[in-house]
Amino acid sequence: MINTILERLKKVKDFRQNQGKRHEIWVVLSIIVLNILTGNSSYKQIEMFSNNN
Repeated sequence: MINTILERLKKVKDFRQNQGKRHEIWVVLSIIVLNILTGNSSYKQIEMFSNNN
């Protein structure tokens, strides 16, 4: 199941401009999905989760 989710996230078109990009869009989206699944919803919680994992 996780492979299917990642495959779909990798197909998302990146709308961002090249300036300032650090990570591919599918990586950013997968971090957001993991945060939602673990109950994190605030920017601070997402930042803390991302830094710790």
